[in-house]
Amino acid sequence: MVYESSGMMASLLGASSEAFVMDDEILSHVHRTIRGIEVTDENLGFESIKAAVSGSGHFIDAPETMVSMERDYYYSKLASREEPIVWQESGSMGHWCRAKAQELLQHQPSYFDPEIDLKIRQKLPSFIDYF
Repeated sequence: MVYESSGMMASLLGASSEAFVMDDEILSHVHRTIRGIEVTDENLGFESIKAAVSGSGHFIDAPETMVSMERDYYYSKLASREEPIVWQESGSMGHWCRAKAQELLQHQPSYFDPEIDLKIRQKLPSFIDYF
Protein backbone atom coordinates (compact mmCIF):
# COMPACT_ATOMS: atom_id res chain seq x y z
CA MET A 1 0.00 0.00 0.00
CA VAL A 2 1.33 3.46 -0.86
CA TYR A 3 0.57 5.91 1.94
CA GLU A 4 2.81 8.76 0.92
CA SER A 5 4.03 9.64 -2.47
CA SER A 6 4.94 12.44 -4.85
CA GLY A 7 7.51 14.04 -2.60
CA MET A 8 5.60 13.79 0.66
CA MET A 9 7.63 13.11 3.77
CA ALA A 10 6.67 12.55 7.43
CA SER A 11 2.92 12.41 6.73
CA LEU A 12 3.15 15.61 4.69
CA LEU A 13 4.97 17.57 7.36
CA GLY A 14 7.51 18.16 4.65
CA ALA A 15 8.11 17.70 0.96
CA SER A 16 11.24 17.25 -1.07
CA SER A 17 12.13 17.61 -4.72
CA GLU A 18 14.47 14.61 -4.37
CA ALA A 19 11.71 12.53 -2.79
CA PHE A 20 9.39 13.57 -5.63
CA VAL A 21 11.87 12.27 -8.23
CA MET A 22 12.49 9.03 -6.28
CA ASP A 23 8.74 8.50 -5.81
CA ASP A 24 8.26 8.82 -9.55
CA GLU A 25 10.72 5.92 -9.98
CA ILE A 26 8.98 3.80 -7.35
CA LEU A 27 5.51 4.49 -8.74
CA SER A 28 6.74 3.56 -12.22
CA HIS A 29 7.53 0.11 -10.82
CA VAL A 30 4.10 -0.02 -9.16
CA HIS A 31 2.44 0.97 -12.44
CA ARG A 32 4.29 -1.81 -14.25
CA THR A 33 3.19 -4.32 -11.59
CA ILE A 34 -0.49 -3.43 -11.68
CA ARG A 35 -0.46 -3.64 -15.48
CA GLY A 36 -0.25 -7.38 -14.97
CA ILE A 37 1.04 -10.11 -17.24
CA GLU A 38 -0.55 -10.81 -20.57
CA VAL A 39 -0.66 -14.54 -21.23
CA THR A 40 -0.65 -15.46 -24.91
CA ASP A 41 0.98 -18.24 -26.89
CA GLU A 42 3.54 -15.72 -28.17
CA ASN A 43 4.34 -14.37 -24.69
CA LEU A 44 4.71 -17.83 -23.19
CA GLY A 45 7.41 -18.66 -25.73
CA PHE A 46 6.91 -22.41 -25.51
CA GLU A 47 9.19 -23.04 -28.49
CA SER A 48 11.97 -21.01 -26.86
CA ILE A 49 11.54 -23.03 -23.67
CA LYS A 50 11.83 -26.31 -25.59
CA ALA A 51 14.92 -25.01 -27.43
CA ALA A 52 16.58 -23.91 -24.17
CA VAL A 53 15.83 -27.21 -22.41
CA SER A 54 17.05 -29.36 -25.28
CA GLY A 55 19.87 -27.07 -26.39
CA SER A 56 21.90 -24.31 -24.78
CA GLY A 57 20.15 -24.40 -21.40
CA HIS A 58 19.46 -20.65 -21.42
CA PHE A 59 17.22 -18.08 -23.12
CA ILE A 60 19.73 -15.29 -23.60
CA ASP A 61 20.15 -15.94 -27.32
CA ALA A 62 16.44 -16.42 -28.04
CA PRO A 63 14.99 -13.55 -30.11
CA GLU A 64 11.96 -13.37 -27.79
CA THR A 65 14.16 -12.63 -24.78
CA MET A 66 14.92 -9.03 -25.70
CA VAL A 67 11.35 -8.36 -26.81
CA SER A 68 10.08 -9.74 -23.49
CA MET A 69 12.59 -7.75 -21.45
CA GLU A 70 11.62 -4.50 -23.16
CA ARG A 71 7.90 -5.24 -22.81
CA ASP A 72 7.77 -6.70 -19.31
CA TYR A 73 10.53 -5.03 -17.30
CA TYR A 74 10.74 -1.46 -16.02
CA TYR A 75 14.29 -0.16 -16.27
CA SER A 76 15.03 2.34 -13.54
CA LYS A 77 16.52 5.65 -14.58
CA LEU A 78 18.02 6.31 -11.14
CA ALA A 79 18.81 3.05 -9.41
CA SER A 80 22.33 1.72 -9.67
CA ARG A 81 22.54 -1.56 -11.56
CA GLU A 82 26.29 -1.90 -11.00
CA GLU A 83 27.96 -4.66 -9.05
CA PRO A 84 28.51 -3.59 -5.41
CA ILE A 85 32.28 -3.35 -5.82
CA VAL A 86 31.95 -1.19 -8.96
CA TRP A 87 29.40 1.02 -7.15
CA GLN A 88 31.82 1.44 -4.21
CA GLU A 89 34.78 2.20 -6.46
CA SER A 90 32.75 4.83 -8.34
CA GLY A 91 31.95 6.76 -5.16
CA SER A 92 29.03 4.88 -3.56
CA MET A 93 26.48 7.43 -4.73
CA GLY A 94 23.21 6.90 -2.89
CA HIS A 95 19.72 7.18 -4.28
CA TRP A 96 19.27 10.62 -2.75
CA CYS A 97 22.20 11.98 -4.76
CA ARG A 98 21.15 10.12 -7.88
CA ALA A 99 17.78 11.87 -7.83
CA LYS A 100 19.40 15.04 -9.23
CA ALA A 101 16.14 16.81 -8.43
CA GLN A 102 17.39 20.31 -9.03
CA GLU A 103 18.71 19.33 -12.44
CA LEU A 104 15.59 17.37 -13.43
CA LEU A 105 13.15 19.96 -12.15
CA GLN A 106 14.68 22.95 -13.94
CA HIS A 107 11.86 23.07 -16.47
CA GLN A 108 10.02 26.33 -15.85
CA PRO A 109 7.06 26.51 -18.23
CA SER A 110 5.43 29.87 -18.84
CA TYR A 111 1.66 29.57 -18.49
CA PHE A 112 0.88 33.27 -18.42
CA ASP A 113 1.86 36.35 -20.27
CA PRO A 114 4.94 37.74 -18.42
CA GLU A 115 2.98 40.86 -17.43
CA ILE A 116 0.20 38.81 -15.80
CA ASP A 117 2.80 36.57 -14.11
CA LEU A 118 4.47 39.64 -12.59
CA LYS A 119 1.13 40.93 -11.25
CA ILE A 120 0.39 37.55 -9.63
CA ARG A 121 3.84 37.41 -8.05
CA GLN A 122 3.42 40.95 -6.70
CA LYS A 123 0.01 40.09 -5.25
CA LEU A 124 1.14 36.77 -3.67
CA PRO A 125 4.90 37.16 -3.04
CA SER A 126 5.24 34.86 -0.03
CA PHE A 127 3.49 31.97 -1.78
CA ILE A 128 4.89 32.33 -5.28
CA ASP A 129 8.53 32.55 -4.14
CA TYR A 130 8.56 28.76 -3.78
CA PHE A 131 7.84 28.17 -7.45
